[in-house]
Amino acid sequence: MKKTVLARTLIFLFLAPFAVFADPYRNINGFFGERATGMGGAYAAISDDPAGAFYNPAGLAYAYDNSISLSASNYSITKKNYEDVIGPGQGYARNSQNYIPNFFGIVREVDKARIAFTIVNPVNDTFNRNDLIQAPLYYPEISTLRNYNREAYNIIHVGLSYAKPINSKFSWGASLYYTSDTSSITFTQLTQNRNKSYFSNTFNDNRKTTGLLPIIGLMYTPSETWSFGLSLRRNLVTGGNRLINTFDQGSSAINSDGITFVEGTHENLTGIRGSSLYKGPTPTGRVPELYELRGGVAYFPTKRLLAAFDTIYTSGYSRSQDNSEVTFSPTRTLIGLTDSENLELKRYATTNFAIGLEYYLTDFLSMRCGFFTNNANSKPMSWENAAVSAALKNQGAPEPVFNQGGTVVNVTLPGLRNDPRNEYVNTRGFSLGFSFSTAKASIGFNIVKELGVGVSQIDPTRPSQSLTYDSTALYVVVSSRNN
Repeated sequence: MKKTVLARTLIFLFLAPFAVFADPYRNINGFFGERATGMGGAYAAISDDPAGAFYNPAGLAYAYDNSISLSASNYSITKKNYEDVIGPGQGYARNSQNYIPNFFGIVREVDKARIAFTIVNPVNDTFNRNDLIQAPLYYPEISTLRNYNREAYNIIHVGLSYAKPINSKFSWGASLYYTSDTSSITFTQLTQNRNKSYFSNTFNDNRKTTGLLPIIGLMYTPSETWSFGLSLRRNLVTGGNRLINTFDQGSSAINSDGITFVEGTHENLTGIRGSSLYKGPTPTGRVPELYELRGGVAYFPTKRLLAAFDTIYTSGYSRSQDNSEVTFSPTRTLIGLTDSENLELKRYATTNFAIGLEYYLTDFLSMRCGFFTNNANSKPMSWENAAVSAALKNQGAPEPVFNQGGTVVNVTLPGLRNDPRNEYVNTRGFSLGFSFSTAKASIGFNIVKELGVGVSQIDPTRPSQSLTYDSTALYVVVSSRNN
């Protein structure tokens, strides 16, 4: 019976997306603007259009007077395939498909300076999936597993920018965005066992986080053929709330003693587990507050050719919280203790690169291409380490237990905690775009492809599985200028 309950719990844990962040495993989410998208994001030393407000606001000092840029259409498909999750040849896939506008910007000249207003939508993902899994090989006691889930993630930045030349070679700029970051998850699972019993679970998780995203930038143009750009940003959380609840019931429950109902907010998490009262770790309503330092160089060898290169460093993040769990039953009090680190918010530092080229085939038609990296900000994972961790959990590695009267204190070793950030994939991407422009307007078409192969351990009692990442995005960008 204990093994059956464990199997149910594990399947729910790895199929239910508890880490309620859009794509928490990498730091680069989307591209914005006509030129920046076509050049794979290598834009820190250029940034002379409305998209520069996001990449490096200092470049706005060189923007066209009174220019408007609108990414009218952004069609994207993202696929994650987890191989051999519940048995050989029995994998799991998560797909998202969206069609949205992701950027709007306008620039105006005011007393030799530039003021910009931009709206940036880096994340707008929706995952809908219904599964019917027959006879999962890794869980022989289960006959049928049904999953119904929907996930929605959205991030919007709305802000103002100001840029001004310092002299003929230097300029500076700053942007300040208001940020809204939301997620919503609804998940239902029904497990039918071979012994005719069943187990059902429903799970709901909603989070909204608000904050500020300040960006400061500096641009240096020593000559007509070279320019250098530097920008620094950090997202700041100003508020957040979260509501989470889960309800479990099995066919063996003849009364409320067989029911689990747990509900919590960003302030506490409490509920019942049969005849026991439960208090768990408080869910967070925050998101990681990361620094990003972006430096770039651009080279203009001719009037038709441009090359750019960016380095993007994103900091790590760690935050402590009370992870203790307390269960009060009529016969005893069980206290679970572990380290105080919030694994949901944990991030590791990354360094990424982007290189882009722009070439004017004619005075009106240009072609752009780019290459970029997008490295994982999760804990590095190898098959060997995952296998050792899984073996320890399967064998029930010894944990210190202290019994004082009717109170039992169970200390879980940090290495045995289940990490909700259980994917590690470094991706590589390329972009290709064409733009037709006149003195008054332009229209651009860009395609961005991002691929990666890595590992995941969505079942913590088994070694890691292979994970493939495949994302394709199409951008149609329309811009107008009033010189």
